[in-house]
Amino acid sequence: MDNILWTFLLTLTVYLLLSLLQRKTRLAILNPLLFSSIVIILFLLLFNIEYEKYEKGTEFITFLIKPATVSLAIPMYQNMVLLKDHFKKIIITIFIGVFTHASLILLFAYLFNFDNELIATFIPKSLTTAVAIGVSESLGGLVYLTISIVIITGIIGLSISDLIFKILNINSPIAKGLSLGISSHALGTSKASSYGNVEASVATLSLILTSIFTVLLSPLFYKLIVYLLN
Repeated sequence: MDNILWTFLLTLTVYLLLSLLQRKTRLAILNPLLFSSIVIILFLLLFNIEYEKYEKGTEFITFLIKPATVSLAIPMYQNMVLLKDHFKKIIITIFIGVFTHASLILLFAYLFNFDNELIATFIPKSLTTAVAIGVSESLGGLVYLTISIVIITGIIGLSISDLIFKILNINSPIAKGLSLGISSHALGTSKASSYGNVEASVATLSLILTSIFTVLLSPLFYKLIVYLLN
């Protein structure tokens, strides 16, 4: 009970303070999720606290990831007619995105000489955390490293999305939602909701379908990448 109390309060306090700091400064790079992780890591190191104790106390917060992910389906349901009208375009774009992810992992594995374990760790990098954990485990990846990569991928996506959309002059709600949902999972979907309801709906559908396609194709991607590198 003591672990739950102090870890919950620590996590919540750090996150709220950093969220306030980002709102005050309006700097996208000061992402509260990223810097909360850094602050908490430093806290654990400073006071020589085992990570397992902190993890045990934050199981309730971790559990909330799943219902939070499911709740993203609400805006999708609200815009079902719009999604049906653009379904073909959305499906084709998601397939391209999934295969692009796999190609990038192949490139990284080649450039940085990944072993099989690291390849498995990186394959679910653009999935929401709850799904990425299962994919990483099934392929023999390093789950904790996968979680870190997933978070960093999402943070990068939501941090640079405004700049990318401005440079490329992307104004379509469908295009914005697709790009954020495919590349940046739940964090990207959260960012999409700040643009509008349509963007959030498309991003949610993209997140779900990207997860489904990647789960189904990840064993094939893994074997293909390992084969091409050996």
